[in-house]
Amino acid sequence: MSTTFQTPSPSLRKLDPSKRVNYTFGLVLGAEEFLQADAYFLAKHHVENRLLHGYGTVCGLDVLVQTSPTLEVQVTPGWAINPKGQEIHVSQLMCVQVQDWLQANKDALGTALGSMPSVLNLAVVLCYRECKTDVVPIPGEPCRTQADSMAPSRIADSFELMLCLDRLASPPLGSPPYDPMAAGGLCLYRPPELEEVAAQAFGRLLSQFQVSAAGPFLTLQQVELLVRELAQNVGSPPFGSPPSGPPYLMRSQDAGDFVRAAFRTWITEVRPFIVAQQGAGPCCPPPEKCVLLAEVAVTLNPGWIASGVTVDDSHRPFLVPTRLLQEVFFEDPGSAIGAPAYRAVAAGFFNINGTARGPVFNLMATAAASGEFLLQFNGYQNPNTTAGINYIVKGTVQDTAALGATRATVEFVGFEATAIRIRIQNTAQAALGAGFGFMVEISQIGGGS
Repeated sequence: MSTTFQTPSPSLRKLDPSKRVNYTFGLVLGAEEFLQADAYFLAKHHVENRLLHGYGTVCGLDVLVQTSPTLEVQVTPGWAINPKGQEIHVSQLMCVQVQDWLQANKDALGTALGSMPSVLNLAVVLCYRECKTDVVPIPGEPCRTQADSMAPSRIADSFELMLCLDRLASPPLGSPPYDPMAAGGLCLYRPPELEEVAAQAFGRLLSQFQVSAAGPFLTLQQVELLVRELAQNVGSPPFGSPPSGPPYLMRSQDAGDFVRAAFRTWITEVRPFIVAQQGAGPCCPPPEKCVLLAEVAVTLNPGWIASGVTVDDSHRPFLVPTRLLQEVFFEDPGSAIGAPAYRAVAAGFFNINGTARGPVFNLMATAAASGEFLLQFNGYQNPNTTAGINYIVKGTVQDTAALGATRATVEFVGFEATAIRIRIQNTAQAALGAGFGFMVEISQIGGGS
């Protein structure tokens, strides 16, 4: 006669984050009740982080390149919130030696890429992890081994920091970010940022709403349509033809209602659709546990030898504290939606032939006849044909001893279809010769902040 012995274990039902334990006198408390209480409060905390605040870098976590004594990518200490709403704390400086990483992964990289590229594009990815720790003895039961009589008594928040081959995740989305068996241990991953991209697009749309005294003016239905169109980048059906623009003009008496309608449409229609595309139901935090910190480009020499590294963190999501937003609002109330905005949009220091002589910001100067120049910059809109927008042009000529008693001036000539025309000449109305330079700054009034 043979008997099969089995170690008894509690039967735990699936935890439901929408339920909390109803503590009553006489209720027998077991592991399941405490786990259920944990699940309820953790879920509430994560949802609050994610839906009320967002996700991304909160503080620190700067990505740096160190070239001496060895080429390293470093991540400074800091905090982040991942798309699931979990907090990630990196308590000390973390680093990876680029050449060691390349040598350890060159076979897997060769398999994934086919051949060695001249520039290897990687992503610095930070993920939430949990570690069971503080092992303690637990009461023994019949037929238990010595290993079965010990168990972790704590769960510690931890993290995983990885260099990953920059490849967008495909559905089903979520962590873990790679299959070690399929990729030879190489991380092939870039966290999806559907909601982050859509939120930035919504912010740009709001900045394009402009109060104006002359039309054509938006209708309430057109405002809602413009917001709904933001969902099309993640696969929604077309909703119709948006109005012409930007800028999108509205009457001052309609501005408050229209901005309220834009936010209402985003919250009730667009955001639920976008969140659902990330692997969760509408308005549910996605299962994604990782967040992008930076993109890294490694320049390679033959033999997978790194010769240089550049870091681009412009696409990382980040969270701004509400206290800081409050100060920004109070210091610059003119930047509020619908109010006329004033900001510098272009500037530069040029030679008299139009080539750069010093620092240049979003500006190109092209020499024309009789000491005139055409100033062009990204975002220019002709004030002669665009209502509610204008520019202030400020300039000065570099003073030199050769100019003598004859002084020079910078004159505004006019706005043209694609540029602003200025004239630079001396007081004898002659163009300046070689060796002179000029500085110019252009500020925009209106058109959003």
